[in-house]
Amino acid sequence: MDKKRGHTRVVAVGGGTGLANLLRVLKELTYELTAVVAMTDNGGSSGMLRADFGMQPPGDVRNCLAALSGQEQGLETLLAYRFPADSTLSGHNVGNILLAALMQAEGLDLAAAVERLSAILAVQGRVIPCTMDSVSLGAVLEDGSLIHGEVEIAADCRAVRDVFLLPEDARPSAEALRAIAAADYILLGPGSIYSSVISNLLVPGLARAIGESRARVYYIGNMATEPGEMADDDLACYLAAIERCYRRQAGDAGRLVDVVIANDGVYCEPALAVLRQTGSRPVRFDRAALLAAGAEVITADFVDAENFWQHNRGKLREVLRRELGMQV
Repeated sequence: MDKKRGHTRVVAVGGGTGLANLLRVLKELTYELTAVVAMTDNGGSSGMLRADFGMQPPGDVRNCLAALSGQEQGLETLLAYRFPADSTLSGHNVGNILLAALMQAEGLDLAAAVERLSAILAVQGRVIPCTMDSVSLGAVLEDGSLIHGEVEIAADCRAVRDVFLLPEDARPSAEALRAIAAADYILLGPGSIYSSVISNLLVPGLARAIGESRARVYYIGNMATEPGEMADDDLACYLAAIERCYRRQAGDAGRLVDVVIANDGVYCEPALAVLRQTGSRPVRFDRAALLAAGAEVITADFVDAENFWQHNRGKLREVLRRELGMQV
């Protein structure tokens, strides 16, 4: 056992590559780590498997399993391998097929299949779907139009006014609720604000559980904007969206987030040019606005020299080590 790591109970809530990147950092800091994962993905391999087998989307949980595996070296490449376009498995990747196969062959639901694959991959921590119900994300656009599906929302050029979950009476995972109740720290993000962060909070009972927990709640702000999600580059807008969702879901006039972690690093011009090519730009923050919203603000330079959309893992690790009281 690596004696450098502690037993602080940390729950990370999110989805996509942002959550997986965070888990790679956290697994070096604590043994008591749980990922609560969004379940609204309807694109790519996940979308096809949902349509073919009526299963929940496996893609985000697959990313988390790879990130937490004790065999991560080389494994992530294997699990993410996507079959050629001219094959009968076109569009699918190995990890999603493995989870689908476990569900079909052994009659498991997604949560049980994740546990089974976790044992095979020597996963360090737990990966839990936020709900075991089949759910999808909907949005109210700036002109009042309604649209359904993560892929469809991302592809629409109109700004998102609000998001909602279908069905409205989806049930939160009992395991997720237990992990949240026992947590010392809960981390929201980084990741797509609507489809990775807020889609978890929309599951009835989950936002309230986070608010009622004794845990200190952090929101890790994104590094750069993401086309198809929130168009604004002001971190206070991201926090406001989270708090609006929390108040509506929990029926609580208070606030959810105790601490915001924000990037204060400066991108070089070549990096900015790369971001502009995808319609993205750095997320900025106004300390006064975040403080006015009731959150403490922790800042550091998280800019990565290669992946401009994600936090540099070494820099993020140092901040979280200090903030979560770990002695590594």
